[in-house]
Amino acid sequence: MKLIEFCHRKIKSVHNNTTKCESLDFVEMVYSNKVYPLMYCRMVIQGSFDIEKLKKAVYLSSQYVPEILYIYDFKRRCLVDRGLTVENVFILDRVGFEADFWWDLSRNAQLQITFSKEEQGNIMVIGMSHILADGSGFLQYLYLLSSLYNGASLGNKLQNTRDISPLLKNIRVQSETEQTKYGKQIEVSPLRTFNSGTKFFCLNSTIAPNDLTAIHVKAKKSGATLNHAFIPAYARVIARLQNTDKIILPCPADLRRFQLEQDNLTVANMTGIYKTIIVEINPQHTFSETLSQVCIEMTLQKNRCRCFAGIWLLNFAFHKTPCFVLKKAIKKSYHLLPVSYTNMGIIDHEKLYFHDCNINKCYLTGTYRRPPDFQLSISTFRNTCTLNCTLIGEDVDESIGQFILEQVKKELLKWIQE
Repeated sequence: MKLIEFCHRKIKSVHNNTTKCESLDFVEMVYSNKVYPLMYCRMVIQGSFDIEKLKKAVYLSSQYVPEILYIYDFKRRCLVDRGLTVENVFILDRVGFEADFWWDLSRNAQLQITFSKEEQGNIMVIGMSHILADGSGFLQYLYLLSSLYNGASLGNKLQNTRDISPLLKNIRVQSETEQTKYGKQIEVSPLRTFNSGTKFFCLNSTIAPNDLTAIHVKAKKSGATLNHAFIPAYARVIARLQNTDKIILPCPADLRRFQLEQDNLTVANMTGIYKTIIVEINPQHTFSETLSQVCIEMTLQKNRCRCFAGIWLLNFAFHKTPCFVLKKAIKKSYHLLPVSYTNMGIIDHEKLYFHDCNINKCYLTGTYRRPPDFQLSISTFRNTCTLNCTLIGEDVDESIGQFILEQVKKELLKWIQE
């Protein structure tokens, strides 16, 4: 294994491998001083998990996605091979590793795996650079890694695609909705106050399979999706905390669903944003009324391809425009709000599994948010939904974060009982 890696490094050093940054990678880079571009998959594994086999799988995966072993050069806007190996990816037998899992992408690999043995089982956290991939791309990589761990032979035909240009063909972005125009006048207040705390918190609350099924059934009867139901639940909690009747939430959208075949390997950033989802919540509004409003707005925005707004121009100008000009343009077009939301979707247990092991718990999270920012992240594994937030701050931030998660869950459970 070490001899193979040595030869592989020597070959690479001759070619001085680099991978140019794509336009949506650059968006993540621009805001790295405020929201450091990292994502995590956390899992509890029981059984005969083989670390050496996982290391081999990481090495094999680098044949398809070599950038996992690259560093990111923030000045040159590219991923660069500096001779890092699989050993640079792993942090083993670490207890209480949350704060240690915030790593420098300009010095280290774009993939980090932390593994520790605890009473409830083997705890594994796989972290990936958000400059390299979005949530959907991260999931694709996890499935690839799992497949290789389990002994699959994928051959040389599999190719990773990072270019978003094919997604932009035949897409016609239509005008803003009335709600979007109206939302430009709404100010967004943070959910927590600014502080200089340095503690790391990964908080979660789970919705059990029976309850999630009931939510899904009720949403379907209302002509809605699970994602539609999560947004009003979150918005109604925010409205109470901020004592307001108008909420604005940005909502990410996977652009792959508009064009690409699902079998393509796209470990890349291909996520657009419905920038302005306005939710009006008066005291007399029921959950169902709020949900209906959200459904109408999101359907309109999807039909008008609003998640592509600005992306064609950004992609066209990306390799033709000086970096400082692009940064200014992005910061003017893509505003980071102190309150955000992301649904990372379903983690397919038939694609993410390890032979001779059981994954008892698994969920995806975003990066740790500094005060006063707050993001609700949602993912589902084996029909168990995990509401999550990752925070940096003081003890009070832990209390606030857990309270918000429990209140969102309470909103959903109350709705299915109506």
